[in-house]
Amino acid sequence: MAPRAESPTPRAESPAPRAESPAPRADGPGTAAEGSTHAEATAPSTPSRRRSWLVQGYRVEADLAHQTLCLSIPAEGDKDEDEPELFATLRDAPLTSRMVSAALLAHKAKQFDDGVVAAVELAAQQGAGRLRGKAYLIETWLAALPHGAPAIPAALLLCAARLGGVARDVPPALAAEVARVRGELLADERRSKPLGIYTWSEPLRRVFQQDRLLQTPLDEPGQVEALARALRDEAAARTTYEGVLALASRLTGPPDTPDLTPVLRSLDRGQVEVGRAHAIFPPSRSVEAELANKLFEGGPIPEGFDLIGELVARIRDGRVDLRPTEGSGWYDYQTWSLEPLVAPERAPEAARVSLDRRYREHLLALFKGALALARETHVKQLAVPAPSCAPPFPRPRPRVEIDVLPELAAEPTVSYFLRRSLGYRFVRKALEGAFGADALARLERLTPEGPVELPLSEELARIEGLLFGAAAATASDLGMSLDEAMDPAFRAACALVGLLPDQDGALGSGRGREHDVEAFRRFRAQDDPDLGRDARMMVPVLYDRERRKTKVWVFLGWSAERVLVSFQQPPLVRIFAPDGREASPPEVEVRYGALTHDVPYPVVAELYVDRLLDRDELRALCDRHRGRRAILAALRGGGPS
Repeated sequence: MAPRAESPTPRAESPAPRAESPAPRADGPGTAAEGSTHAEATAPSTPSRRRSWLVQGYRVEADLAHQTLCLSIPAEGDKDEDEPELFATLRDAPLTSRMVSAALLAHKAKQFDDGVVAAVELAAQQGAGRLRGKAYLIETWLAALPHGAPAIPAALLLCAARLGGVARDVPPALAAEVARVRGELLADERRSKPLGIYTWSEPLRRVFQQDRLLQTPLDEPGQVEALARALRDEAAARTTYEGVLALASRLTGPPDTPDLTPVLRSLDRGQVEVGRAHAIFPPSRSVEAELANKLFEGGPIPEGFDLIGELVARIRDGRVDLRPTEGSGWYDYQTWSLEPLVAPERAPEAARVSLDRRYREHLLALFKGALALARETHVKQLAVPAPSCAPPFPRPRPRVEIDVLPELAAEPTVSYFLRRSLGYRFVRKALEGAFGADALARLERLTPEGPVELPLSEELARIEGLLFGAAAATASDLGMSLDEAMDPAFRAACALVGLLPDQDGALGSGRGREHDVEAFRRFRAQDDPDLGRDARMMVPVLYDRERRKTKVWVFLGWSAERVLVSFQQPPLVRIFAPDGREASPPEVEVRYGALTHDVPYPVVAELYVDRLLDRDELRALCDRHRGRRAILAALRGGGPS
């Protein structure tokens, strides 16, 4: 049987209207923008808050300005919520809704993000455009060895060169030390085992292990000074080093450990100031790692501690602020985009929707899954710290019945879509800054099967347009303008990226709001190869020294639940007879119905493990044990068995 994907027709709780003209919204959502050229900045068109359609010659007009929708998940008595049915891919799940789920777009974004980071990693290693690359830097440092720089950590750099595939013979006098450094790294799977995209190819595996080695803090001041002096003596190397650091900071986040730039600046002043520890290419900070360090640095981690649950609680009560700043990286933007999923009452669209407890739990599950997937995309670079709404009652049938249904192009998470879209503009500008616009147009996104035959610059514009179109289309379905959805936090983030969000074409693909909405409404999940990919994975979040175990987030697959969308406050509806007069009961009757949608959600767990599993190892274990309880028991028991 062919795999099933989201698209066809939602179940109606009341009979579907017998439409004689197109339904009040387009028949489904759409492919992303076909191009990336930015349009001239003009005032955005105001989306209509009215819908009109024909039923048996009667014209129905619905004013959505006063509409409020209710989203709920009815309880199913025979369903074991602790043992959901698991599906490896979204196409395996029994999804029949034409409403595009937030989980589907999150999964699409995950696959895209993986490909972007994979392409950028290889370009940053070998060099592209104006960035000469990390291989060039390693060669530069090693070239300084015969020229009076004995303090340079030669064994570390030679080992990194061998791991990263940078051609370099090891002098016999250093062979034993290089072997020791390499052996120590490879013996520590937490540091050296490639995870995520870094299992796709040998070049990516090499980059993972090379960079993990070069994240090692150097506590010998002479070594740090020698590395900095070699950069200062070679202007191109210094420019490249600063460019590599800036790229890592913009792609993921600010450094967790000092790099060599403070030492370089002190040398520029004629001084030598070396701190307690510096790393050549330090890992990046994350909000979850900072929280773990804040809570447990110097103390034991209590039994049953739930890091992601604690993070959610602090986001909700304001102790953790996810808003981006000048120093934020793309991972920070990705994390910030998820805030409306755990605090939906703070989103601008909250006034248009009412969410029951079970639906809020559904959004919480999506937050956990999307954050875990985003973290795995950045797994090499991120530091791992070691510390009631019901359908109306039917009445007797009049001569003409008009069914008004709560149509939604996508789940009503407008703020999430907007923020995720802005994150792609941020990373596009970061990559243009690192490599140059011409070089970005020559790069291609990678997949496990090879490169996508489209320029990365064009693909970035397309996915930005897809998510922006989702936001605009869904806002329109909620009866609100997209400008209403742009709250002060979003506008402040736009300012950080250098955008004026009120100009048409400033956001999205660059081809205008209407183009992106129509492109989104044409989107067909079953035609998108990214949505057929297996996302099951394990990603480390902290190491517990006392237990000698790693706490991980593990993505076990997808499940699905039925979401009921109904009216809490229906739209104002007027009906006009074929002769033009306004019709009223008993000639016509308006019935406000409800729709059910099978909506996917990610199944994620947080637990301690003795060893890390890469994607293939975890997927084999999941396929062997199948159920959530059995999978988690196997993981707690030590991994593959």
